[in-house]
Amino acid sequence: MEIKIGVRAHDLSENQTPEQLADVVACYGFENIQLVFNKALNEFSYDKDFVLRVKKNLDAKNIKVTMLGAYFNPVHSHRDVVEKGIENFKANLRISHYFDGVPYVGSETGSYNDSPWIYVPKNQTEEGYQETKKVFVDLKDYAESISSKMAIESAWGHVIYSYQQQARLLQELNSDNVYATVDLYNLLYEGNFQQRDDIFEGALKTLGNKVKIIHIKDADVIENKLVQLAPGDGKFHYDFMVDCVKKYAPDATLVFEGVRANKIEQALKLIKSLI
Repeated sequence: MEIKIGVRAHDLSENQTPEQLADVVACYGFENIQLVFNKALNEFSYDKDFVLRVKKNLDAKNIKVTMLGAYFNPVHSHRDVVEKGIENFKANLRISHYFDGVPYVGSETGSYNDSPWIYVPKNQTEEGYQETKKVFVDLKDYAESISSKMAIESAWGHVIYSYQQQARLLQELNSDNVYATVDLYNLLYEGNFQQRDDIFEGALKTLGNKVKIIHIKDADVIENKLVQLAPGDGKFHYDFMVDCVKKYAPDATLVFEGVRANKIEQALKLIKSLI
């Protein structure tokens, strides 16, 4: 099975028309994208006509939407912010049916630090887990009711702070409509960076066929601080990581995330040389 490669569209260019978006993605040679409507597109509408216009232009370039990004903070201190995030997520679940294959709708799990979403002690508590789970139970029920699919991503600084907690959440949600996004950089901090290979393999082995999206980026610890870098510029062992993907999650899509346009060619060449 050939490993699929994609890119987060707004890392290539933001605020484009649907026509421009399709042209830009095709120019870089990608056939799969993670699409966040209000970042990649200069019009923010979930109206059927507009969504179908987006689809038509992507289809013309043979570009598939693998994930619709609808990231929000489910434990934000202001309930109206949470409600807006839930509604946006549900709107993306609805429009996913306009795209071929019904793409996954994705989010992380937020932080009790409203913004930015970083580590605070309360994140790593049972109270935080249960509050987050309650929100995702509602989203899971909605996804099941309209036959849509969702993908939940863990991050060390967030409430679902490890792949073990991510696996627990997916197990307790117990749904064929709920899947996982794995992002090695997000699972790391300065204290566990040296265990990065074990963490990546552990995530894929534990989550198994639930893993549908794998975010691709790189990192290093510079002056005692974890720094995100483009693939090939850091210390991730991508030969090992690609072997893990082939072994544990061969049908996942590798999505470049946070890799800017001037680094994409280098990153794509690296990954293609390994698969």
